[in-house]
Amino acid sequence: MFKSVSVIIPVRNRETLIGPCLEHLFKAAVPVVEQGTALEIVIADDASTDRSRDVVAAMRDRSPVPVKHVLLETRQGPARARNAALQEASGELVVFVDSDVIVESDFFEAHLAVYRDVGREAFAVGTLVSVPSLEAALARPKPTKWDYSGATLDTANASVPWQALEAVGFFDPGFEGMGWQDLDLGRRLKAHGLTRVKAKNAVAYHVQPPIRTQEQLRARLQKERERGASALRYMQKHPTLSAKLAAQDTRLHVFLNWLFRMGGLVHEGNVLDWVEWARRRGFVALEKMWLLGVINKAHLESLAAAKRAASRPSPAASE
Repeated sequence: MFKSVSVIIPVRNRETLIGPCLEHLFKAAVPVVEQGTALEIVIADDASTDRSRDVVAAMRDRSPVPVKHVLLETRQGPARARNAALQEASGELVVFVDSDVIVESDFFEAHLAVYRDVGREAFAVGTLVSVPSLEAALARPKPTKWDYSGATLDTANASVPWQALEAVGFFDPGFEGMGWQDLDLGRRLKAHGLTRVKAKNAVAYHVQPPIRTQEQLRARLQKERERGASALRYMQKHPTLSAKLAAQDTRLHVFLNWLFRMGGLVHEGNVLDWVEWARRRGFVALEKMWLLGVINKAHLESLAAAKRAASRPSPAASE
């Protein structure tokens, strides 16, 4: 079906994970290359400030397939970084993977198998399992109920024919920060006539270390604030109820968030204490509920601020 594959990976400050990510991609590449499929990896470094670039440079010498390294000198965000990588790609099929993802050895074979069954008028979303560490990923755990996602497209593990990406205009560069660029692309692919297909056998593990320090929490909240601000653009482009629900732009979501935070008893300043208490007792649901509540609060506040800013008349309009 497809004779060539380009793997697109945006990277920002992933010096501890981009090496293992590439190592497992190399292993997964060997079987498809031996079967006659050309495969390349295109990495867009989004102005990393750690050793990510050095790690990639070292890994390139060990790669069984071509590795292209696109260096962005100022932070562009995931949408623009992926577009920069796509400009260097030559494959008929594009496989998206994030830099904190570990794939199974038959990962590419599983993605390619989808298109032999359904043809080119489709895009595939693989199975993504959240794990707390690299060691946990190597244990190959089964998905849990917490891993379910109804997202139209999740670029941590997905594949799209190049021609379809070109037809819809790739990622929208208007999404400057974190979030929504993949969901937006998924909606546009479906509007273009492509079918979303689940690639169940294309398994990857998303390494998400538990938040234990205030520094980690601040970084996570900043990402969520970026997602909240970007959610407004997503809803403006897709003025539907499903988009509002995805962005949590309803009073119900605000109320549920209040409940998750126990009426404000759990907040940014003390949530790590509450979470540690739950972890020690094995109360997984409470741990996830409290942390999710605080993180979502940052999202909701950022979205509300973006909506207020958008509703203000511009200085030119008020003259």
